[in-house]
Amino acid sequence: MKRIFVVVIAFLIFGFSVFAQEVELEEEPVEEEIPVEEEIPVPVIVEALEPAAPGVRFTFDEGVSFAQITRVEKLTDRSNFVRENMMIGAYFTTKTVGLPVADLQLDISAYYPLYQAFNGMQQQPRNVLNYAVDSYLAVNGTLKTFKYVLFTGSMGMHYMYQLTDEWHMHYLGLGITTGFELPISAGWTIVNRNFFSYDNANLGPNKLIQPFYASYQYHINLGVRYSRRVRNEYCYIGG
Repeated sequence: MKRIFVVVIAFLIFGFSVFAQEVELEEEPVEEEIPVEEEIPVPVIVEALEPAAPGVRFTFDEGVSFAQITRVEKLTDRSNFVRENMMIGAYFTTKTVGLPVADLQLDISAYYPLYQAFNGMQQQPRNVLNYAVDSYLAVNGTLKTFKYVLFTGSMGMHYMYQLTDEWHMHYLGLGITTGFELPISAGWTIVNRNFFSYDNANLGPNKLIQPFYASYQYHINLGVRYSRRVRNEYCYIGG
């Protein structure tokens, strides 16, 4: 009896230990991770915007100017009378940049006579307050074949008022310019402009008493330009 009892007790203890091990070894259920769909980035199409047109801009240059004015009085019984005035003064020029068809140029100059001659002989002026005011409106262009020397040219209408010892002279005609520009830095430029015009000098009171057969002028301008908006692409300093 005792043996049977011991065997039953041992069997119960063995079975309980086995059952406990199975319970311990049983894995807890693991929740499945539901894969989250990755967000696919939607491509954003950015249209390249064209740079805004800079519009019309203006440049300004100024400096000194020399002018020689020649008037020819035609005579039938002897050689023609030729009157010359050589004058020194200052000029101011404004030019457009960016006009659709062609750019424009406006020159304003003021002069004081230094020397005057009649048929090559120097004459002393009777009026020390003689002076002249000159204007020139033209279409202009720039040749940029050479990076560091820019050649310029223009053609347009010319008008000058001149006070002489005899008359209040008015000149109206056609003018042309040629010249060059030297881009010293991005903003500074040395400007040369050579002007020639052929004019009608019989618009004032002289047309009835002393008409002139021909009249022409030659000007030399030398100045500088500084611009913050219109910069030199190539220049000697800082280029």
